[in-house]
Amino acid sequence: MNMTPSLGLGALAFSTTMEVPHIAKRERPLAQHDYADYGCVRSVMEFMKWAHEQDRFPTVPAVQNRFNVSKATAYRWTNALAETYGIDPPVRSGPGIFE
Repeated sequence: MNMTPSLGLGALAFSTTMEVPHIAKRERPLAQHDYADYGCVRSVMEFMKWAHEQDRFPTVPAVQNRFNVSKATAYRWTNALAETYGIDPPVRSGPGIFE
């Protein structure tokens, strides 16, 4: 049974002279922060340990500086910590909130 017409390919699609393009494999992206290679559980444990040792609720810039993470990751971590403790996360207000 000839499948060429049903696949919408011309008769030349299965020609033996046609070269198949080489598709390069994408390499694994590099780790984005200091604990990225440890896995999620280790990252969370290190963050929780550090946050528990702080005198005050950790701020997003403090998390960024300590763990070398992006602002989005620092927001996620602090929001998850606040949710764990059942409190509202501190809200940063003023100019430059979405920088």
